[in-house]
Amino acid sequence: MRGSRWLLRALGAYVLLQFSWWAYLLMYAEGPRSHVMVLGEGVVFAGLLLWGVSRLDRGLQLDALRLKRERNFLLAVTHDLKTPLSAVKLGVESMRRLTLNPTDQESILVDMQSGVRSLERRIEDILTATRLQGTPHFELLPFEWELCMRQALDRLDEHAKKRVDIHTTSRDDSDGAGLVWGDEALWLLAAVNVLENSLKYSAGRVEFLWSESAHHVSFTVTDEGPGVPAHQWADALEPFVRLSEEGAGTGLGLHLVSQTAKLHGAKLLAKQLQNGKFMVHLTWPQKG
Repeated sequence: MRGSRWLLRALGAYVLLQFSWWAYLLMYAEGPRSHVMVLGEGVVFAGLLLWGVSRLDRGLQLDALRLKRERNFLLAVTHDLKTPLSAVKLGVESMRRLTLNPTDQESILVDMQSGVRSLERRIEDILTATRLQGTPHFELLPFEWELCMRQALDRLDEHAKKRVDIHTTSRDDSDGAGLVWGDEALWLLAAVNVLENSLKYSAGRVEFLWSESAHHVSFTVTDEGPGVPAHQWADALEPFVRLSEEGAGTGLGLHLVSQTAKLHGAKLLAKQLQNGKFMVHLTWPQKG
């Protein structure tokens, strides 16, 4: 928006100066040479004016798109935060006002705990997205790849876990086996987001495969849903972008996955398979 304002001011000043110069030439200059000069400058003026207007229009379109994305993000965040808060509030009110048997109390506590976990994940997404803006700094620390992947599974609710089929292959060297160097929190969040997306937008089974070797580690999530169309994949990796208005979501999940891969030098691949399934695969090369 600031760049568009400066361009508008510069164009306005240029137009005033140009018209002032033409007025001077027409009033005091004589002969065909002055007319040729005015005509030539008029062509240059028209070209610069058209260029400036097109740049200004492009800038305004980008600003409008950014504002729309931020508005959608705020609406999504409001919805995502309100839903678990309402569940917790309802649970507290029920336990305070009603006389419940142990089974009902346990059920309400489970719902409240699920709401708190959902709220925690949404806040974590927002904070991480903020941290990754601009020039992010992160500290490379050793962590266990398999443990990180299993922690991602643990963050799912019990109903979601029942839909996930787990496959894993591990390296068999004993010297530092399973240790990688990176930002564990970012990788944990990336795996959780890919899993949650697959579970949210597909109805069947979800396959979760992770592997580790001396040269690379990776994880793959495959679901039975329609996936993301190839022509929309680049848009899906942008912040605050939701490809569908249905359901909840902040539009940050795949953006965080993409940024995590980029910061660690990993490769992110999404592909529609011939059997109708959709696959998201991340490969992170390791320095030997």
